[in-house]
Amino acid sequence: MNTKMKLRSAITILLSALLILSIAGCSKKVPKKEEKKPPKPKKVTEKQAKNRKAAYSAYKTIIEQNATAIKAYSWQTVPGKDTYNARGIDRPIALCDIDGDNVPELFFFTANNEFDAQMHIYTFNGQEAVELSYDGFNEGAYSGKFADQQAAAGTSFVVYKGKDANTLYIYYSNGDDYMQYNVHKYVMKNSKLELVETISDLVGQGDSGNTVDIYKRNGKTVSGAQGAKSFTNSSAQFDKAIIFSTYREENNVSIWKKFSFDGALCISYDQAIAKLSEK
Repeated sequence: MNTKMKLRSAITILLSALLILSIAGCSKKVPKKEEKKPPKPKKVTEKQAKNRKAAYSAYKTIIEQNATAIKAYSWQTVPGKDTYNARGIDRPIALCDIDGDNVPELFFFTANNEFDAQMHIYTFNGQEAVELSYDGFNEGAYSGKFADQQAAAGTSFVVYKGKDANTLYIYYSNGDDYMQYNVHKYVMKNSKLELVETISDLVGQGDSGNTVDIYKRNGKTVSGAQGAKSFTNSSAQFDKAIIFSTYREENNVSIWKKFSFDGALCISYDQAIAKLSEK
């Protein structure tokens, strides 16, 4: 075999080898990217389980002591249900862990009269149930707590847990010739609720008859863009609906699109007694 023939044979063999290698390489499956698994829920320790049991017992006693006033709160409602002529939805109690200790806080409303009901929040400090105070509601005859009032345009509200750790939000609206929309943000630490932000939007008619919005953040007037952004940010933090009531369709408020009424944590008095009686 001459030199040219040998060279052609070598090239042919080399090309064949490269083709085989390329086919083998293409036949290999590309490994799938491992899907990120959601974090496993933290295990409840024996101490936490013991505290929860003690908390439930204490909470049960508290709502039994307030049974008459809880049941007198008759106007918790959803759009389209007239509570001036009939009872509302009867879901005035909720349990939700705000501070992340695996022992839920207790939320419930009690009626002061036929038009005003106040929200109570209790926590368990390891020894007893303690009612939490929370700033932001310091006006009126029954100041010191958030109130659902059945007067004028009525109160619509959602109390919800935030996505950030230890955060609690209260959204509410009320008014008459005007409407005011509000959000209060709280952080819970060391069995205390600290008010860290308030935002509001007063909507009414201006001197020229046009609709005007006056936004405030932490008591100071801000631009419409800043105010709207603050409301959007608070809505984006929505995690779980704890307790709610609404007299009207608030199509301009995105918070109502964050949850279904049936999916909220609030339950009836009888359901709460049964829950708190679990062993």
